[in-house]
Amino acid sequence: MKNKVNILALVPHMLDTSPSQRFRIEQWKPYLEEQGISVDFAPFANERLMNVLYKRGHLASKTMALASGFFRRSFRLASCRRYDAIFIHRAACLVGPAILERVIARSRKPVIFDFDDAIYLLHTTAANRFFGWLKFPGKTATICRLSSHVVVGNSNLADYARKHNRRVSIVPSSVDTDLYRPIEKSASNGRVVVGWMGSSTSQTHLESFTPVLTELGARLDFELRVVSDRQPVLPGVPFVWRRWSSETETQELSEFDVGIMPMPDDPWARGKCAMKALLYMALGVPVICSPVGTNCEVVTHGQNGLLAAMPEEWVSCLGALIDDHKLRERLGATARQTVEDEYSMGKCAELFAKVVRETV
Repeated sequence: MKNKVNILALVPHMLDTSPSQRFRIEQWKPYLEEQGISVDFAPFANERLMNVLYKRGHLASKTMALASGFFRRSFRLASCRRYDAIFIHRAACLVGPAILERVIARSRKPVIFDFDDAIYLLHTTAANRFFGWLKFPGKTATICRLSSHVVVGNSNLADYARKHNRRVSIVPSSVDTDLYRPIEKSASNGRVVVGWMGSSTSQTHLESFTPVLTELGARLDFELRVVSDRQPVLPGVPFVWRRWSSETETQELSEFDVGIMPMPDDPWARGKCAMKALLYMALGVPVICSPVGTNCEVVTHGQNGLLAAMPEEWVSCLGALIDDHKLRERLGATARQTVEDEYSMGKCAELFAKVVRETV
């Protein structure tokens, strides 16, 4: 066993609530500990902040909760000297410039900076437009420069990071293939279930896809099922909504016959890590994705999934999967193998452990 390494992980959200954290540092912790790398998590947000963060209004409550988070985080940094390295996921503070990151850099502890979205671009939800200017997306470049090593989720993000730091490694967001695995489907009403699962922030991609969903519903017979933390706004589109929870996530995914990941072709979407598609694929669910960003690296059209850009392509792809059970089985099985080979928790955690050992 190599020398033990202790890491303080500064993460934005409470544990087991944010896909960004869950499928990166949170998921890697058991493997890292087997390798002698212990991880102590320090979330910025507490339950009080999480209760209002993605709701419209509540400006006073949000302001107070953010200020409280800043002071909690500042107090926690007083203990950073007893750690061998500081891990920062996305940013040390949800709002504001890179003040805390500069404080951390002065401690002379190695800093590993990790991000899996194009956080150097301004991107806000409708509920937090008022706070958009406080996100300071330009601080991402500063944090890259202050860090000993930068870890990113895909090649698009790596291209950006390398402009500000020479030590950049790509470690994809990963799937625990022991937990997320194909299981026997429960009985259905006979209609093919076309599913989408995601968070409040990514749900805007599904909502902007409403015109295509309307056309798909008019031409094909299927049940659209949405699993998320808020009910979507899809005018004129019949759908079944189920509230997301980590306890029921794998069961909900296993009931999908087809998983969809529509996305606009814009700079923010090009920085995404295809996590949604990877979860579908791990369950052996055939996918249809927009050919944007990392989706094109994960999905090979006709082999382990389908890519569709124009409405007619979506109709053609979905129609083929609805009509052909064998096609769904074949694509789903190959999709599962892709995740096992390239995006498993063990493989990605091993890549991250190597970064830690090289940095400390």
